Amino acid sequence: MEESGSPRFRKLHFPVGLWINSPRKHFAKLGARWPSAASVKSTTSSDAASLLEAPSSVPSSLSHSTASLAPPSPSPSPAFLRPRPANQQSRAKRLSHLFLRGRSNSDRDRAIGEREREIWAHSATPSSHHYLPPASSNAPGLVKIYGDALSSGANYRSLLANMHSTARQLIQQVITRYTERERENESEDTALQKYSPEDFLLCDVIGKPIQQPDGAIKWQTECRRSVASWECPLQLVDMWRPKDDFERRFEIQRLDEYEREEKEKEKERERDGESYQGVRWRRSRMSSGGGPEEERGHRGRNTELRRSISDMNLSLRRRQGNASNDPRHSDNSPNGQDRKDIVSMIATEGGEVTGSRSGGGETDRRTRAAEDDRDTCDLEVMSQSLILPPTDRPYFLLLQGYDQSKDFVLYIMAGHTHVFGRKPTFREREMDRERERKGKRPLKVDTYLSAPDLLARHLLIRRDTAVPEQPRGQALARPFRGGPVTLNGAPLYREAVLKPGDLLGLGSHFLFLYRDPRVTPAPPLALPPPWQGDMSTSYGPGGMTDRQEMLRQYLGSTESLLRFQAKHADALLQEIISKNSSPDSGGGALAPAYLLSLMIDYASKHLDPALLPQLLLKAANQIKGIVWVTEADVELPPPSVQKLSSDLRPLMFWMSNATELLNFFQVKVEAMEKEWEFEAPGDPVLSADMDICSEALAQLDDVIMHTFQQCVYHLTKTLYSLLPALLDTNPFSSEEKKKGKAGPKDRAGNEGEGDEEEDVSTLPPTVAGLVEVYRCSLQLSRDACLSPPLTSQTFGYLFFFTNTSLLNTLLERDSLFSWSRAVQIRTNLDLVLDWLQGAGLGDIASEFLKKLSVTVNFLCIPKTRLIQSSWSSLQEEHSLLSPSQLHHLLTHYKLGPTRAPPSSWAPPLGTELGGDIFESFLDHPPLILPNETPRLDLTQPIPSPELMKEVTRLRTFLWGLDQDELPANQQTRL
Repeated sequence: MEESGSPRFRKLHFPVGLWINSPRKHFAKLGARWPSAASVKSTTSSDAASLLEAPSSVPSSLSHSTASLAPPSPSPSPAFLRPRPANQQSRAKRLSHLFLRGRSNSDRDRAIGEREREIWAHSATPSSHHYLPPASSNAPGLVKIYGDALSSGANYRSLLANMHSTARQLIQQVITRYTERERENESEDTALQKYSPEDFLLCDVIGKPIQQPDGAIKWQTECRRSVASWECPLQLVDMWRPKDDFERRFEIQRLDEYEREEKEKEKERERDGESYQGVRWRRSRMSSGGGPEEERGHRGRNTELRRSISDMNLSLRRRQGNASNDPRHSDNSPNGQDRKDIVSMIATEGGEVTGSRSGGGETDRRTRAAEDDRDTCDLEVMSQSLILPPTDRPYFLLLQGYDQSKDFVLYIMAGHTHVFGRKPTFREREMDRERERKGKRPLKVDTYLSAPDLLARHLLIRRDTAVPEQPRGQALARPFRGGPVTLNGAPLYREAVLKPGDLLGLGSHFLFLYRDPRVTPAPPLALPPPWQGDMSTSYGPGGMTDRQEMLRQYLGSTESLLRFQAKHADALLQEIISKNSSPDSGGGALAPAYLLSLMIDYASKHLDPALLPQLLLKAANQIKGIVWVTEADVELPPPSVQKLSSDLRPLMFWMSNATELLNFFQVKVEAMEKEWEFEAPGDPVLSADMDICSEALAQLDDVIMHTFQQCVYHLTKTLYSLLPALLDTNPFSSEEKKKGKAGPKDRAGNEGEGDEEEDVSTLPPTVAGLVEVYRCSLQLSRDACLSPPLTSQTFGYLFFFTNTSLLNTLLERDSLFSWSRAVQIRTNLDLVLDWLQGAGLGDIASEFLKKLSVTVNFLCIPKTRLIQSSWSSLQEEHSLLSPSQLHHLLTHYKLGPTRAPPSSWAPPLGTELGGDIFESFLDHPPLILPNETPRLDLTQPIPSPELMKEVTRLRTFLWGLDQDELPANQQTRL
């Protein structure tokens, strides 16, 4: 050992103690010859071995450095030559390089890690300032580009490049060299293929040469990365070192082949269930020290060398504690006492309490040092387990997880919204990017969980400003579609209030306790709720009496509620339809709509959302099938009012129920769309559900249209035989008056007394028959509780048919074109209109019978006044009549046997008279389906005894289905 005053140490100005503690002692290994800075630099790179293979054509300014201390590589690898500086470097500078190399592993690795982080932090955009090359960066170096992308069977090509040469420039050089060689080998007539640098890319490949059994050397690739066109390969070599036992080389590859290989790798990862996040995610995980050890790349070795302040303090205490056992130190050392107290609090596996030990000998000291290291590790584990929850915001305490190495104890709700999920797959990320391009940005996941049965977005929690309608301390929990979630043990399908103390379950693995420290005092833990209508829930013998009492209360309750399980939905639907398929079923006019609404309402609030669209479609198909079968069985006897009534009852019954269900279904579909507010836009599952709901609404539309058309068909068929009597009957004749007096006596035995019957009885028999059809239709619509819009449209179409049929008959029979016949028609028409006015249909009748009234009024003009009128005045007073219709009436008007029409009736020249004088039946008003608030209010008690009886029967039916699934000793009897 040399003295501290040795000239060698005096020149270095280096502390002797630090020299002694150096772990590697490089001075002794290097000997008397000091290596150059270039050789020291190349020693740390795996590219140094290829220096020996540089071609002889290297410029003279480049000189080979001394042999590296590392063993030569068994295969060629990319390398570069550093030029020797023009002026001789000072000894101090070379020594500083040596000291940099001679630092401890921890310091050197930390320096490398800091340089890497700096490089990657500034490599987001192509810029020439991203890398800081050394002072000699203008001098060229040598780099080898491997690959046969341009020439089949080629191994590599050596290029001269400097520190600022980009990957694009190197690719261009390779293309140029290859093109020149091809031009020399090919004849003049041969056309050379042109290559573009955009068709190729440079790959930074990490691997190792493997010697084969036959002695050949084969390169084995470990990983690769595409080099951006603006990156400088030599700077990558200088600043980014591969792991030990690995080498780097650059390869040129075709861009399309590279992309195809990467896509195939992504597909393999998806098939294997890997959650691959790419290079950037791995780098961020490596920089933060997170993730599994195998994911940390070549910097994983640095993590074990990094030491936190707590580690340093514990090591310091360990050294001081050991020093306190030395007899040369005082036993009253405070540091030694602290260490003694800490160790005494840790129990060993055998139950002994580890304390300070005294003893002599090397064996005792080694044993004590090993136990101290174990105790230090236990302290570190304990310190990490002592976690204090936040006091200013809610958090989720993990009660059960999936992977202990990845799960945390607390998950803090930092914002006012919080999304739980898992890491998305490649396909899911692509779908999210596509939605963002369309302006539909999905919600950001705040907490990634590791369980495989979770969705990419599984559960949304909102609080405070995100839900201003909720009191402070309460939040809202909303599961995403298809994500299994439980709240206090009960399945959660829709948004619900989340209170402190509630238990949240995600999938089949995770269980959280929700806490909000701002709520004081803290509420107790939530327990599973009591019986909530789950009929299959079994109770012990002690709860049988309570269960019977709860069942009696439920069966006799007037609350608009019908509980059932999802597996019994089809049976319940069939029971409702089969027992309430006709007006005579006994449940009331709207029994099917009311019972199905109860079923749909319960499913929309308490069952899986995927069940609701299916129920809507099944209910609509059931109703459509019943209506179609009923209509197919209808016979066609001679029309009569009695037959008309029997035909119209089932049609109006289902038209009314289908209308109510359509309005109710629309409300539920709109509420379902609102629930999808936070779902991923364009989700195929949600789109399929919406298609099913649209199909269900379309089926109900078809039912309403079909029943309306059939009602109109039966009504118009009956009216067609009764309308001509309105034109031929003389209401002033004595015979009609006698028939009118006898009519009430005949009808009194068949029909009861009533205001409408008395009104009809006062009419002439021919007019009364027509009015009876209207009266029957109005009464049936009221009995069926048909919605007012559909009632108005039904009578609007009847009055349109009446107007068109009577007007065409009148225009066709010119024998009626006289004042006397017109007065009779006018009187009959007024009798009908007066009755309709009294029945509340006067406005609709006046609107659709307007043209018939105008025509009859024209014929009622006195003959003397009509002769004095001109064409222009008549057309102005009767503008609803077309020129051809007015001309037809004037031409065939009965003035007398020898009197010709006056010249003033002649239309002016150029008047279009070629139009059809008859009205078209195709110009009927269109049917507009009602879009109104449902009249069935399920927030009110059951409205009628008939419905109450039917609801009780269905509740008993469902209870029986549940009891059939239980053992005999667990069944409940009433």
